[in-house]
Order: sequence, then structure tokens, then C-alpha cells
Amino acid sequence: MKKLLYTSALAMLLWQPTFAGAETLDKQAALQMALQNNPAYKAALAEIDAADGSKLQASLPLNPDAIFEIENFAGEGDQEGFDGAEITLGIEQTIELGGKRGNRTDVADFTYKIKKEQAKAQALSLLAETEYAFIRVAVAQERMGLADKRLTLADKTHEIVKKRIGAAKAADIQHTKADIEKAAAEVEKRKAEKELAMAKNDLARLLGGLDSASLDVESDISALPDMVDQQALTDALKNAPQSQAQEFAKMQARSSLDLARSAAVPDPTFGLGVRRFNENDSTALVASLSFPIPVFNRNQGGIQEAKANMIKTDAQSYAAGLSLRQSALQAWESLAASLEETKSYQNEIIPSARKAYSQADDGYSRGAFSFLDLLDAQRTLYEVQQARLDSLLSVYEAKAQTDFLMGTHSPLIEQLSQANNEGQNE
Repeated sequence: MKKLLYTSALAMLLWQPTFAGAETLDKQAALQMALQNNPAYKAALAEIDAADGSKLQASLPLNPDAIFEIENFAGEGDQEGFDGAEITLGIEQTIELGGKRGNRTDVADFTYKIKKEQAKAQALSLLAETEYAFIRVAVAQERMGLADKRLTLADKTHEIVKKRIGAAKAADIQHTKADIEKAAAEVEKRKAEKELAMAKNDLARLLGGLDSASLDVESDISALPDMVDQQALTDALKNAPQSQAQEFAKMQARSSLDLARSAAVPDPTFGLGVRRFNENDSTALVASLSFPIPVFNRNQGGIQEAKANMIKTDAQSYAAGLSLRQSALQAWESLAASLEETKSYQNEIIPSARKAYSQADDGYSRGAFSFLDLLDAQRTLYEVQQARLDSLLSVYEAKAQTDFLMGTHSPLIEQLSQANNEGQNE
């Protein structure tokens, strides 16, 4: 009778699906919290504002210079005191030629655009990291559930073996096996606790430093994501913020070369003022024109540097494009392989392991199988359930990467950005 009760308990525990613990935070809420609270992303947004300020500053014309001159005073003879002094008041204005102001503005504008794309890329990366961290917690919660079940079963096994009446040698072997299983289950429980704590800490950090101890998530990890279309992934790379930032960087390098060339064009300075002659109590206008003579310095070094930087930027952009496409291919292949593996676990391997356990359970009840056979079937079912969770992690890691590359969460970024702007304007 005890044997039957034991096997029934095993069946109930091993055949029931595993559920997470306290469920309080869904994935969408986690993503929103990450965007709103993450300090690194806030810093990236501040860099956009700074670049916008630099763009404004670059577009401003040069300020004029005020002139105040006094001549022929505090001397000797007719120049004694201020009676013979000449006082001039006027302004001087340097006029930028060669398109300096426009080129300077273009360089600053591209910096602004680069910062915007970089911030968007950082936001997408943050959301991908948060998405995976969220799933890690969900998987760790389920792994914790499995560990609890295994330990419960090991405790029941240990108690029943102690109460069994049989051959001394057989009983001794069973008792040793039961002790080993209980110790192994306790180790797995501690590992699961550690994994869950680490996963919660990582997620809490991304969410802005929440209390990880009280952080639980709600997610149906058994609902596998759809496979990503490879062509859609490739096409998305063209508009990815990383790609756009590289294109803007190339344009900025060309504008920097234009700016360096325009720096070789001399800028004239015009002056206009009024001169007062104290000696005869009269006034007159004063005008001036000056400009540097580019004999030695025609910004040759600056032009050379700008040309080299343009070549470097083109090369970096090409390399970044190759790396991006390679990352996309690897993510797609990883997702395809992981999905296939996980489906195999869910549709074939775990059902087979459950069937094997059921047969061992039934056989043990009829005396056709030994207790060790039942224990082996139980352990196999536990191990394949654990392997499924490992495979699930690979699925969602690859899915997070493809989401990042395809800009899947761009609407959420735009939505929160618009909401923040509206809040600031109120």
C-alpha cells in the first residue's frame, strides 16, 4: 500500500506542468521600466541634448568686436593731457568665407544625428538585454520548481526505503541510492536558488535597481516564439540604428573634409567707427579692412587629417556592416537550431521520458521492475526537463538578439519618448 501511495505521489509531481512562483511583473512592464529607469540610457539621452546644443552653437555667426582707442594723450608739448587726444569708437566684424559656418553646422548636425541613432541602438540593446534577463528569471523560477519537486520526491523515496522490509543487501543498496538521490536533490535545490537569485539581480539592475528579493515575473515560456524570416532580418539591417549611425558618420567625415578645406580660405575683418579729434573739436569716420595672407598655413595638415579620417570612417563602416550581417546570420541560425531542439524536447523527448517513467512506475507497482529502475526513470525525466529549460534559454537569447537587430521594440521606444515629451511640455 505504501508503495502504491509513493508511486502515485511521484506520478502527480512529475506529470504536472511546472509553474513559476509569485507572478507580479510581465515582460512589457519590465521593458517599460528599463527604458524609464536605466541610468545608462538616460546618459545617452543627455548626450543627444548636448549634441543639439553643439549644433545650435555651430550655426551661430561670429560676434563683432567693439573698438575703443585713444591716441595722442599724456605726452609733452601739444600732446600734454587730453587736449590733443584722438578717440575712436567702432566695431569690427570677421566675415567667414568658404562655407565655414555651413560646414561647421553640418558636422555638428551629423554628430547630433549619430547620437540619436546611437541612443536608439542603446535602447534596443537595453530592451534585448532586459528581455533575456526577464526570461532568465522565468526559467530560473521554473527550474526552482523542478528542484523542489525533485527534493520532495527524494525525501519521500528516502522515507519509504527506510521503512521497507526486504533482503538486507537489497535494502542496503536501495538505502544508499536513496541517500545519494536526496543529497543530489539538495545540491540541485541550492544551485537553483543561486541561479534564481543571480537572474533576479541582473534583471533588477536593468530595471533601475529594484529590490531583487521581491522580484517575480509572469511569463509563459512554453509558448515558443515564431521563427524569424531571414530575408526580413536582412532587410531590417539597412534601417537599423547602427547602420544609420555609420552612414551619418561617413557623411560627417566628408563634411569635416569640407570644413578643413574651407579653413584654408582667409576670412576678412571689416571695421567701422567714429574718431573724435579733441584738438579742433571735430569728428570723422574710420574704416578698415584686414585679412590673413595664407602664405605658410593653408591648413594643409588639417586637410590631410580629414582625408585620412574619411578613409578610416569608410573602412570602419564597411567592417561594422560585415559584423552586423554576421551577427544577424548567427542569431538566425541559433534561433532556428534552438527552436528545433526545444520542440524536440517538448514534443518527443519529454513525452517519451514520461512514458518510460509511467512504465517503470507501473512495473514497480506490479513487481516487474526494481526500485532502482523506477529511480533511474525518475532521474531521466528530471534531466530532460532541465535540458529543455537550457534549450529554452538558447531560444530566447537568440530571439532577443534578432529583436535587437530588427528593431522589434522601436514602437515602444517611440511611444515612451513621445509620452515624455508631452509630459515636459505640459
